[in-house]
Amino acid sequence: MLDLTSMMWKEFAEVVGNQRSLRVFGIAVIIMSVLPSITARHAVVNPIVLLLLRVVYILFATAIVVANTAPDLVLHERVGRTLDYLLATRLPDSAIFGGKVIVAAAIGYVAALVAVVLQLVFGALLSGHGWSWLYLADPVGIILAFGMSAAVSLYVAVVGTFVALRVGDQRSAYLVTVLSIGIWVIPFLLGWIHLGATTAWFAQATEVFGAVSIVLGVLGVLLFRREMLVLYLQE
Repeated sequence: MLDLTSMMWKEFAEVVGNQRSLRVFGIAVIIMSVLPSITARHAVVNPIVLLLLRVVYILFATAIVVANTAPDLVLHERVGRTLDYLLATRLPDSAIFGGKVIVAAAIGYVAALVAVVLQLVFGALLSGHGWSWLYLADPVGIILAFGMSAAVSLYVAVVGTFVALRVGDQRSAYLVTVLSIGIWVIPFLLGWIHLGATTAWFAQATEVFGAVSIVLGVLGVLLFRREMLVLYLQE
């Protein structure tokens, strides 16, 4: 546990000290907080659609932040040749991989929480209708805003970390990570799964995606082996 905590502290310090990551965090959160309020002000939108739209923007902010942060935590060490030193330490594989994933996922979840607050603020300032709890007054909104955003954060963090261990370019790693999210849209586009605008449906969808993210995280810890990574980095 101490090894994991030390690794998390190191990764967190790198995120805070990386101006690019902080800029992406700020830009993504602000844009995804302002857009739904502007849409609601200049268009007649069904309340249910507006609720889902606001939550979708939160999930976008989460995915963008994590898709940038997770690969960055690996690629900065690959470029700076510090990853070799990290792999040479006595830190267990689970601490190395888990520390990077947990910090990236946590940053993404913080982005979701900040986006929730900013959407509330911008909604009050831009709509002209005063303060409104938006989707937080609806069970579906609460489930998606806090449950689905956590699942998305973990999923993208695991995928982004693994991708960066294989792809040495920031832009390529980011695109591959983002495309991994698009895979989940395919069943809906093909009609295999139909979207049901009910609390029960969204709750079940959140539980399923959360379970998949947790299983993926566990598999990531089990499959991460520094011996194989060292051989790959030497190629």
